[in-house]
Amino acid sequence: MNIIEKKISELKAYENNPKIHTDRQIELIAKSIEMTKGLRQPIVIDSDNVVVVGHGRLLACKQLGYDTVPCELVDDLTEDEIKAYRLIDNELAKGEIDLDLFVDEIESIGEIDMSEFDIEIPEDIEPVKREPKEDDRDPSCQHNVFENQELMQFPLVGFYGIPEMKATKTVGDKFLRFMDWKEVDDPENYIAHFYYDDYKFISAWREPEKYLERLMQFKAVVSPDFSLYTDFPRALQILSCYRRQWCGAYWQHLGIDVIPDVVWGDKESFSFCFDGIPKKSVVAVSSVGVKRDSDWNGDNAEMFKAGYDEMLNRLQPTKILFYGDMIDGLEGDIIQIPSYYAEKRAYLNDLAKKKR
Repeated sequence: MNIIEKKISELKAYENNPKIHTDRQIELIAKSIEMTKGLRQPIVIDSDNVVVVGHGRLLACKQLGYDTVPCELVDDLTEDEIKAYRLIDNELAKGEIDLDLFVDEIESIGEIDMSEFDIEIPEDIEPVKREPKEDDRDPSCQHNVFENQELMQFPLVGFYGIPEMKATKTVGDKFLRFMDWKEVDDPENYIAHFYYDDYKFISAWREPEKYLERLMQFKAVVSPDFSLYTDFPRALQILSCYRRQWCGAYWQHLGIDVIPDVVWGDKESFSFCFDGIPKKSVVAVSSVGVKRDSDWNGDNAEMFKAGYDEMLNRLQPTKILFYGDMIDGLEGDIIQIPSYYAEKRAYLNDLAKKKR
């Protein structure tokens, strides 16, 4: 890069810059520059000293009383390329974030008060779906997938022989992702759940005895929520139901209080997705990944509601632990539990508001 030091008085803002910088935003950029002990990202300028990218940084440096700032000179771009660069930079800055990693990072910062920077998580943000790890996509890893099941069988239900679970009366509104088991000192007060990406808990199926000691510490455990995506081949949907029910029955066999998870796809899945789930039991249902502003209408809403109503008719649950955003028009004795992402949004938003 062609980095040069320029006097601020020599630099000129681009008069048609579409990016609006509020006074509050300039203040926050200035705080960021102070925190990092100086401007760490140069301002991009053209050969006429007109700012291409970095108007907000320039305004913040003026506010801080800087005389000079580091600049990157781009003298090899055409006027059209510069305009495109400016617009693309503004648009890409919006981007998406991996909410899991974002939360991990912000919570790991101990010496800096991040509430000063007005960090707020939008209400409609969804966690970024990561690709499964290579070994989770490789069919060769599945060669011994039924090893444990050959050693231990449970009563089977339905045409496909889905393992049957026992009913439970356990209820509660304190849910914890099993992957976060280290974050609490009193797991006996929490219900562990698996409402996150399948590849993160596939070992519950492959090595079901691996986490028994940890699972036994919880008040109860929701049977693992293996996905039933509508674009899955039917055989994989059936396998997801089999895995969920086998793990639940196995843990119950060992004395763990397991709350049956209920998940469905399209109407064709109704012929097997409820098999093995006991009637007149407390059950758990999740709307995480189902209800999104961009697609929550028409067929998607009807599909979820149709499955929910079918669950009520077939299983007659005594209580429904509903994890995630509530959906209008659902009947039954429901206890709503906020999702992990809703809790983190609330936590971060509260943190940001404390010092405003």
